[in-house]
Amino acid sequence: MKKISDWIGNRLSDGLSSMVMFYAVTFLVLLPLLFQRPDSFITWIQYLSTAVLQAAALPLLGYTTKRSGDIQAKILQETHDSVMNELEIIKTQQVDDKKIMESQQKIILELKDIIKEIHTNTKD
Repeated sequence: MKKISDWIGNRLSDGLSSMVMFYAVTFLVLLPLLFQRPDSFITWIQYLSTAVLQAAALPLLGYTTKRSGDIQAKILQETHDSVMNELEIIKTQQVDDKKIMESQQKIILELKDIIKEIHTNTKD
């Protein structure tokens, strides 16, 4: 049920916050002005605050919020890709470091054997 609700909610959100919806609502809000205009300053303020600001601005706010979210998602994806590239470089470097340490350990063991051999030869 949650998946269906999320799917419906996402579709409605996308539709209601589109620029097409903004233009449609703006048209519907301004259409009554052709037939009946507010006749006083107060009625103009009421018309502008209720019709224009509330009805036409909401789809526009939804659209800009969605665009902002898309930009944030793009930034997060780029950051993720950079971090994953760095991780691969670090893993490669760790493998190389392990090989170097193993070779150093071999050299240290060989040097210990040589030193031991030198000490035994000098005693004789």
